[in-house]
Amino acid sequence: MQTHFLLEFDDDLAILTLALDEPGKPPTLDYAALDELEAHIATIRAAENLRAVILRSASEKYFCVGANINALKTLDAKAIVPWVERGHAVFNALAALPLPVIARVEGFCLGGGLELAMACDLIVASRAARFGQPEAVLGVIAGWGGTWRLPRRVGIGRAKEMFFTGKVITADEAAASGLASFAGEPSEVDAYLAAFLEGLRRCSPLAVGQMKAIVDRSDIRTLEEACRAEAEASCACMASADTRARVAEYLESRKRR
Repeated sequence: MQTHFLLEFDDDLAILTLALDEPGKPPTLDYAALDELEAHIATIRAAENLRAVILRSASEKYFCVGANINALKTLDAKAIVPWVERGHAVFNALAALPLPVIARVEGFCLGGGLELAMACDLIVASRAARFGQPEAVLGVIAGWGGTWRLPRRVGIGRAKEMFFTGKVITADEAAASGLASFAGEPSEVDAYLAAFLEGLRRCSPLAVGQMKAIVDRSDIRTLEEACRAEAEASCACMASADTRARVAEYLESRKRR
């Protein structure tokens, strides 16, 4: 049983779909799947005129449940380090894409699957989605960025509760805690995504990318450092012909009122 990442383009969207060669089974991750994802990330980065990436599963029951059992069988104290580092490299590359990445989650999103979703900018969930970091039940830890990303989304206390107990939460709980941006029925999720994309398409791709980069920078620790980053990004925006045209159009529209 092998999980694949399938990539397709729909106008200005890149759509990544987790799919299995045995439908009905839960998508899982191993070195081959991570390699496929990394290759697709490079293709997306090289593409022009994209506005967003949608990451989804072909299964309504499972988004992704983490490591493939065959991968787990090969892990020991020596093999675990390259395994963890490989996941870090690929998920960090996904997070670093200079455009919004949205995880559309249906079904179970657990362990490395949740870490994959959290490497995206937004998580939107069907009401049947379930989220958890149950690694401690197996005696291991969330090792693909979960210890960094989960507390940033839900707060330290809630993250510790999930880590320490393996608690699995509902889509509504995920939305209430900030883990997910939206939870609803599948049709409502589609409507939310459509509205989000409509708003996104009105905005400057450069400005969106610059703001994403600043918000995601782990080296910014103080307001002063954030101010410097904003100044640098503002210079990049104002040097853009698109920004100058947008500002000119706005000023002209003010005259016509």
